[in-house]
Amino acid sequence: MHFSTTALFTALFAATSALAQTGFCPEAARFGGVKISPSTLSPGETFTVMANLTCAVQLGNTPTFLDYYVDGTATHAISGPVLIARRTYNGTAAAPVDIFPVKLPEWFYFTDATYAFRMVNSFARAGPTGESVITSGSISVAMNITGI
Repeated sequence: MHFSTTALFTALFAATSALAQTGFCPEAARFGGVKISPSTLSPGETFTVMANLTCAVQLGNTPTFLDYYVDGTATHAISGPVLIARRTYNGTAAAPVDIFPVKLPEWFYFTDATYAFRMVNSFARAGPTGESVITSGSISVAMNITGI
């Protein structure tokens, strides 16, 4: 049986949205959720990013900006996170989601490194004097980079 990426993510978002509508948003979803497909990629390959912001919005963390990174860790020095996309959130969309295709950049990836795809949700909060300040939180999912 073959499922399309869109159908799979639609089902995933429907499940998360259903939880949010019942008033249950787990603490781990306070900044939203992110998935990528496929999660095993080679440099130059296109993949789909799908961010579900239902719980972030419900918990008052409505994004102003969304930044997406590839972040690596290794036992040796590697370069910092690679910015994949910077997007301004459109809060007027019917469903609080951000879905788009993007290409994994050609970069210095290492076979002995572990990689994650990270979404950073930057949102406004009122400070002690009522002045609005942008703060952020992030969530990551594992990814595999091959062909390096």
